[in-house]
Amino acid sequence: MGLFCWLPFRRKRRDEERAAAEEAFAARHHRFKLVLNAWAKLQEVMTEMELALCCVHPFGMQTVRSLCTRITTQVFQCIRQLDELAPGRYPELSARFDAIQAEVSAIVYGRPATMDGPLALPFGHPDLAQPDLADPALTRLGGLRDALAPRGGGGTSSVPDGFIVTAAACQRLFRHQGLQEEIGRRVQASGGIRPDNLMDLSPSIAGLILAAEVPGEVADALMDALSALRTRVAARPGARGRNMRLLLRGRVWPQGSTGAGEGGDDDAGGMTLWGPSIPLFEEGSGPEAPPDRQRVLEALRATLALKYSPQAIAYRRNRGLRDAGTCVCVGCFAVEDPVAGGIAYTGNPLHARDTSVHVFAARGLSEAVEDGAHDVDAYHVCRAGGSVRLRSIASGTGADAGLALPVLPVLDDTEARAVAELALAVEERYGLPQEIDWLLEPDGSVSLLHARPLPAPRAHLPESYAESEAEDAAQTECPPPALLDGGVTAGPGVVAGPVHIVRERDDVRSFPDGAVLVVQRDLAEWGMLLDRAGAVVAERGRISSQLAAVAREFGKPAVFGPFRQGSPLDLLEQGAVVTVHGDVGVIYPGRVDAFVESAPPECNFMPGSPVLQALDAAAHHMLPLTLDPDSPDFKSANCRTFHDLGRFCHEKAVAEMFRFGSQQRHAPQRVKQLQCDVPKQFWVVNLDDGFDGEVNGPLVPIARIASVPMRALWRGMNAVPWQGPPPVDAKGFLSVMFEATANPHLDPAAQTAFFTERNYFMVSRNYCSLHSRFGFHFVAVESLVGERTPENYVVFQLRGGAANIERRVRRVEFVAGLLKEFGFACTVRRDALSARIENLPEAQALRMLLVAGYMTIHTRQLDMIMNDGPQLDERRAAMLADCRRLLEEADQAASVEAARPRRAVDPAAPV
Repeated sequence: MGLFCWLPFRRKRRDEERAAAEEAFAARHHRFKLVLNAWAKLQEVMTEMELALCCVHPFGMQTVRSLCTRITTQVFQCIRQLDELAPGRYPELSARFDAIQAEVSAIVYGRPATMDGPLALPFGHPDLAQPDLADPALTRLGGLRDALAPRGGGGTSSVPDGFIVTAAACQRLFRHQGLQEEIGRRVQASGGIRPDNLMDLSPSIAGLILAAEVPGEVADALMDALSALRTRVAARPGARGRNMRLLLRGRVWPQGSTGAGEGGDDDAGGMTLWGPSIPLFEEGSGPEAPPDRQRVLEALRATLALKYSPQAIAYRRNRGLRDAGTCVCVGCFAVEDPVAGGIAYTGNPLHARDTSVHVFAARGLSEAVEDGAHDVDAYHVCRAGGSVRLRSIASGTGADAGLALPVLPVLDDTEARAVAELALAVEERYGLPQEIDWLLEPDGSVSLLHARPLPAPRAHLPESYAESEAEDAAQTECPPPALLDGGVTAGPGVVAGPVHIVRERDDVRSFPDGAVLVVQRDLAEWGMLLDRAGAVVAERGRISSQLAAVAREFGKPAVFGPFRQGSPLDLLEQGAVVTVHGDVGVIYPGRVDAFVESAPPECNFMPGSPVLQALDAAAHHMLPLTLDPDSPDFKSANCRTFHDLGRFCHEKAVAEMFRFGSQQRHAPQRVKQLQCDVPKQFWVVNLDDGFDGEVNGPLVPIARIASVPMRALWRGMNAVPWQGPPPVDAKGFLSVMFEATANPHLDPAAQTAFFTERNYFMVSRNYCSLHSRFGFHFVAVESLVGERTPENYVVFQLRGGAANIERRVRRVEFVAGLLKEFGFACTVRRDALSARIENLPEAQALRMLLVAGYMTIHTRQLDMIMNDGPQLDERRAAMLADCRRLLEEADQAASVEAARPRRAVDPAAPV
């Protein structure tokens, strides 16, 4: 009786143990799956980072931070889930993670050091020579004041008196009361500085700056400098009777930029912020009267807010400049209310043979020439003798009032000559062609506000439309009739792309990458699109505008009207593809390959830029893989990068799952070795319903596998026996690697790590994931196959190899070419291939698994023949023939099956 009473309790306890084991396995499998998901996502983000390092497209620091954050998150998940799988077994992982994360954070989030130094200094002060205290071009104005002063000590210099609110002062303002942190928070909350969100992000940040409190010490230093300037100006004879104003000009430049000597290219990556002007003397006040403090501080904030205008943000993004790595200062000039202003070139930015001085003028301040909103006169002044040989006078329509005005030139010949003489004096000082900003005072004198080297023009541009037609005829037998011709070249180059007409600011939001920007006027604000636009076409414009200058700097073709045929806004169709031939000022219909293919590439500022340097430095702590899983040094304490940590977690998670299966009494029902005729070990993890019922014993035969995708994959792996490595000379691979991998039969008696590696399938009825290592080659295949076509996919991944990196790269490119023949979309990064095909009907997905299975086996050691062209061609033909024969056999089997009467399906039947 005792025995019969005891047996039910024993069966109950055994059932409880089995249920507990199943529950434990389910929990561990969930953690294991989370490790695998994090590892897969980590590899995807690392691929994105490697692509970003190739500098294909410009990006900003937000992209760098986003990539680093995503990689950090996935590594953290790998560590967390591994710790759940094996509590307390790998305590060093968290310490290594924290150490690496701290190094990365210092690179991508670290703020520049606090800048010490004076807060406001007059032009020419020796302390302005301190690094990064002031923009180099503004600093040089002190030397120019002395150089351009009238000889004999009489009169005033061509450079106005003034002072500089230094970068140290501006940095204190941005750091005061967490202003810079709030700017960063808004950038992050908006998804980063993306082209599609500048219209909303820029006003938000500008509003912050306009409402910010100026630190007391900065405000006091500014007002003291202003008082000293007022005193100096008031001491000049007749100064009190003049309408003197304080003109603010901000300058943004990369931190650490010193300029290559006095005439160096200090403007590389720098830009001007056109701030407001305010009265220098209030009505009825003397020099001893206190200045209007609030008005001055508002002008300072308004100037600094322009650092975050859409065009300024886009400019820094395209130049690869970090916001935290750029300095800003403000130059304050004492000037009379000008009669006119503009810019002048001591050469032609488009034609090297043109040595005339080009003067561009508009009424009012010099920015009226650059902003594109005003009509501009142009004068060509001969160097020898100063005669004005060409004038181009703007139309008589007032830009501001919209009233008809007499057609009168802004400058007469004497004034145009005076501007040219000033520009040539600056060129003589520096020995390089120069671009200057100037103002014409009421007394006829010309003041200099800024000078910078003139960018060198292209080697050759056609001098006439006739010459351009002759060149076009030489390049193509029959160029198509022009849609628009007679335009002015503002930026050389040739680009084809779809037309996108921008009439209002809201049209910017839908602007596509690579489109041809078509606008009415060459307004400076359209510069926000130049990092995305392929070319620029304007109904009206001048080569002196900021839009034209930035287009030339970025290597974007730009053509400005008027055109012979009329307005491009009316004649060009939205979305239609056109070819913009910037060299000759012509727009052609469609894509003219003969022109586009011969055009030089656009400028790419990302290589060597501060943003790329930050990404490269962060990637050094993330991307390299320094640990070998087969090495005795494969320990958590030796992980040096995030890639090391992720790889360690992946390898140990696999080991932990199999260790659990071997130690638990009932868990082996889930983890079994595949019983097959190949000597290499394969293990199968049954995720849910991957087995046909309960399988007893440590082995599972292939006939008991119910996973549809695994059976198809296994058939592809075994359909064509591997014949061993291709015959190659010993120079084709390292001898030690040859010894490790050359045996085609994979003799298990060798008892090396190569033959004892556990290659595993994770399966359910409709899902299969294979992870396999064949010596130095790693293959992964994942697939979901069922009745829902949109959910079906097959992924094949291949990396590693025994040969050098050149051969390994050629191998994955070779395999990618094979898989593309069957419709796979392939991504290759160095020696790693990821191929994917999706949205397939069930039958078609199973056919692609046959191909993936074949590639799993037959891509081994192909890297050894990558330099043998004839043998490579032969192998390619043979592999394609094998795969196509497999697919034909599968199609024939499917046809036979479809012709048979319907009956119950035997899950143990071959695929």
